Amino acid sequence: MERLSIKTPEDFISLMGHTLGYWPKESLVCITLDGRRIGSTLRVGLPKAGADTTRYVRDAVKYIANDREATGVVFGIFTPVQWEPMDDRPYEDVMEALTGELSQHGITVRDGWLIGETSFTNYFQIVPDPLSRSPLEGIKTSQLNVELVFRGSSIEPTPGFRVPILARRDLSEEVLKHCLRIESMTPRAATAKARILWAGLLDGATLPTDTQSAELLADFKFISVRDRLLADIPGLEDSLGDLLLGQTKRPPQWQRVDRAQELLLHLYTRADGTDAAPVLTSLGIIQWWEGKGSRARQCFQHALEADPNYRLAQLSDQMVGAGILAPWAMDKNSAFRPPMSRGPRIEGMGMA
Repeated sequence: MERLSIKTPEDFISLMGHTLGYWPKESLVCITLDGRRIGSTLRVGLPKAGADTTRYVRDAVKYIANDREATGVVFGIFTPVQWEPMDDRPYEDVMEALTGELSQHGITVRDGWLIGETSFTNYFQIVPDPLSRSPLEGIKTSQLNVELVFRGSSIEPTPGFRVPILARRDLSEEVLKHCLRIESMTPRAATAKARILWAGLLDGATLPTDTQSAELLADFKFISVRDRLLADIPGLEDSLGDLLLGQTKRPPQWQRVDRAQELLLHLYTRADGTDAAPVLTSLGIIQWWEGKGSRARQCFQHALEADPNYRLAQLSDQMVGAGILAPWAMDKNSAFRPPMSRGPRIEGMGMA
């Protein structure tokens, strides 16, 4: 397998952005290490003033320790808070507690950086020197960043979920006709017909026609059919519940998940009113599978704007809001990786 090397802090900070897909703010980002190999990435919001530090650290350690092969971790604290000479380190009590708790799990904090809006500095220097701050612009020319950009990766400025702006066509009348047809069928027959259409599109390379889009929009409006179509996305044979909750023993076929997201985005551009709620909720569930909680909640919120009573969006939003992560996202062997980084193995070099 091809290897990409991390040699500088700029490489690590760049990797944090590429792995998340966006530039984090007011966040603690941790990358686990297994010897010299890169493991999983965790992002959590920085604790607010007066927050329960013990609980915050416990939750962070729980997520990091889910990578059972991790022996080390590097971190970035993304905040505009200034660190001047003679000042305490920002979030020093949190990082001291985190370091101590991780050591009890055999995980060593290897390095870390305080990352501001325009520059970054090493978190472990004894006295901060304003002259030693490195400009963030430097990550653009880091070897790893250049390679990942060449492969098609990008770092968005925010975690917002981007829905393409395309010419929309209201298919509500056609959707209603398909809903009436589905209601006249047995649940088993309706589900079987929907799965054939959905599987053909997942395995294909073209976008659905308006006729197919209307049929699928109707399919997703029926709970039993919707859940089965969602469970078909990962391309695994397992129980429906385990597939929907992202807790199978084998990892999902992420290329197939990418394709499903492409199809759902297209369906969204053909949806109107409450027809959009099932599609947006399904997109949110995919984001949750990938460990992108902020994007998932945005999808769920948009779904609830389309239909305030859509139950799956309500429950899913509550679940993500409670900090529950998909098991797939907590296991580096099954966690989502952007398409451009699925091939090469990334290794760390020259770390402190």
